[in-house]
Amino acid sequence: MLFYYEKSVRYSINALVASIDMIEGVRVHLLKNWPELAETAKLIIDRNELCVAAFSLLTTMLVKHGYERIRSMVDTLKRLGCITIAGGPHPSGDPIGTLTSLGFDYVFIGEAEKTLRRFLESLINGEDPRRLRGIAFIDEHGRFVYGGKEDPINLDDYEPFPHWRGIVNPVEITRGCPYGCFYCQVSYLHGFRYRHRSPENVARIIERVFKLGVKDYRFISPDSLAYGSTHASREVNIEALEDLLSRIHTIAVKHSGRIFLGSFPSEVRPEHVTRESLTVLKKYVSNRTLIIGAQSGSERVLKLIKRGHSVEDVISAVELAVQYGFTPHVDFIFGIPDETEEDMYNSLNLIKKLIEMGARIHLHHFIPLPGSPLGLRKPSNIPPKIKKDLWKIVGAGKGYGYWVEQEVLAWKIVELHEKGVIMPRRSKAPGFITYSAWGSGSSQ
Repeated sequence: MLFYYEKSVRYSINALVASIDMIEGVRVHLLKNWPELAETAKLIIDRNELCVAAFSLLTTMLVKHGYERIRSMVDTLKRLGCITIAGGPHPSGDPIGTLTSLGFDYVFIGEAEKTLRRFLESLINGEDPRRLRGIAFIDEHGRFVYGGKEDPINLDDYEPFPHWRGIVNPVEITRGCPYGCFYCQVSYLHGFRYRHRSPENVARIIERVFKLGVKDYRFISPDSLAYGSTHASREVNIEALEDLLSRIHTIAVKHSGRIFLGSFPSEVRPEHVTRESLTVLKKYVSNRTLIIGAQSGSERVLKLIKRGHSVEDVISAVELAVQYGFTPHVDFIFGIPDETEEDMYNSLNLIKKLIEMGARIHLHHFIPLPGSPLGLRKPSNIPPKIKKDLWKIVGAGKGYGYWVEQEVLAWKIVELHEKGVIMPRRSKAPGFITYSAWGSGSSQ
C-alpha cells in the first residue's frame, strides 16, 4: 500500500494509515515525492506483489501540481501494474472527473477509514472490491458505477493517527457539521450531524502523545465550541466542553504541556462565543488567539451562503473575546458568487470596525470546491479600489492571508471546469450535486 504523502493532506492520510496499518498481509509505505513513489512501485511489482497506490486530493492540488502531472503519475503507476485509488475532498466532490480526467481506477467517496480497510481485505481474500459501498469506478462498458454511501464511522473506533510509527498530529475531536454553508465541503463530505470522540477516548490519546514528548497540542474541529452538540444550535454544551477540557488539561499539566483550542486548526462560530464558553476556554487553554468565522459583513451574503448567524453576532463575539483577554482573528471571504460591490463594502466597513475593537483579520478569496453547492459557480470579481483597501489593512499589520494566491487558484479551477477536467457537463450521477453550466447552478 503506497501513499503519496503530500504535506497538505498528511492528517487525512495519517487517519487512513492508522486504520489499515495492522491488517495482516499489508505493508504501508509513505512516500514524500514522485521519484520515491515510482521507484517503490516498481520494486513491489518486480517482486510479484500486489501494489495499491493511493492519493488524497484537494481541488487546489490539481492547480498547484498540474492535473496533467497527476494524470501522468497515475498512468505510469497503472502501466507498472499498480491499482490506483483516490480519495479526499476533491474525488468525493468530483468522482467522475477523478476517474475520467485523472484516470484513477477507483474513487473513495466520503470518509474512508472503514471502506479502505474493507477494500484491502477484499483484495487479500480474492473478492471483488467493486461490490463495496463508498467506492466508485468506471465499468467495462464505460458506465459510472457507485455502490452507495457507506455508514458514518464512530470516531472512537479508529485511532486518529499511527502513533506507533512516531506520527502525531492534531486529533479530530468532531466530524460533520449541521450548518451546510454553501461554499464549504464539510457537511457534504462528512454529514449534517456532529460526531464527537468521547472525552475518555480523547484523554487516552492525549496521554499517549504527551508521553511521546509533545509539549503543545491542538485539535481539529469544524467548530471548537460545538463539542458535545448534535445539531445546529445557538447554545453551547458547556458541560460537555468543560468535561473534555478539564480532562485533557489535567493530563497536559502532568506532562508540563499545553493545550490549544479555538485557534488553528479549529475555529469557532461567532454565535457560540458567549461569556460561559469563554470562561471555560480561558480556564483551560493556553492560546490567547481565537479564530472566529465571520465570512462576510453583508447580511444578504450571510443568508445567501447559509451561514446561520448575523453581522451582530460577529460584533458581539469580537467584543466578548477582547473582554476575556483573547485576540480575535476574524475570517472573511471575498469573491463569493453573486457578491456585489455593495456587499464587499459592507464587509470592508465591518472589518474596519472590528480592527478598532482589537481584532486582526484573516482574508480569504472564495474557491469553488466540487461537492459544495457553490462548487461550480464563478467567483465575483473584486474591484481594484476594494483590493487597494484590503492591501492597506495588510500593510498596517491588521490583516493577513493568502487571498491573492487563492484568487489565482479560484480562476484556474474555473478554467479546469471549462476544459471538462472538473465535473464534466456529461456527469449526471444520482446522489451527487451536478450542474449544467457555470452560473445559475441548476442541480440534479
